[in-house]
Amino acid sequence: MKCWLIFLALLSVTACSSPPTPTPTPTSPPATLIATVVPIPTLLPTVTIPAPTQPPASATPEPTATRRTTTNVQPPTRFNAPALLAPQPPTLFKDGNDIKFTYAAVGKLEPNQCYLLHVELAVPNLEKGNRGDDFLDTANCGDPGPTGKELSFVLYRGKFTNSPNYGTILAQTLALAPEARQLKLTWLVRVVQNNGRAADGVHYRTVPLSPNSPVIELEFQP
Repeated sequence: MKCWLIFLALLSVTACSSPPTPTPTPTSPPATLIATVVPIPTLLPTVTIPAPTQPPASATPEPTATRRTTTNVQPPTRFNAPALLAPQPPTLFKDGNDIKFTYAAVGKLEPNQCYLLHVELAVPNLEKGNRGDDFLDTANCGDPGPTGKELSFVLYRGKFTNSPNYGTILAQTLALAPEARQLKLTWLVRVVQNNGRAADGVHYRTVPLSPNSPVIELEFQP
């Protein structure tokens, strides 16, 4: 009986004690971490290659025609400057005279080619004391020549408002110097291409076809 009691006591002690904790096994890094680690490559230094100072021998040069120049080229002229015949100094004109200008033809003209007279009145010794205007000789547009043929153009006194006249020029000049008692009258002629009436309905749009003739200076009394 005593032996069975001892056996039961030992059996109770064994059942109440907790089982020993097992020693953890060292864990190794997951295989996925090792697989995703990529070594950083070593960067090489940047090398700058200098640009060649000479173009390749096979390079095609720029065509000369595409290069722009700044040379100031005078427009070509088709005719010589007209020769002026009359009036010549010491001719004197007074306000109220009609002025007849004569000059020599330069040759055969086309229908849209004409002679243009430029006339000025000026106050002597007055800076910018001159006024002038252009007059197209429409009667001699398309003149057949020959060279040297005498042509004429009349500039009328101021009261002929419907004909070429010097009335406006004279009024503008005297407005600069009302006390002037003697003026200078100058005139020249050139050949032009007539491109029709200007916007003012009085003058013409023209393109020069010849140089200007020499300038003739006369006396004019207002």
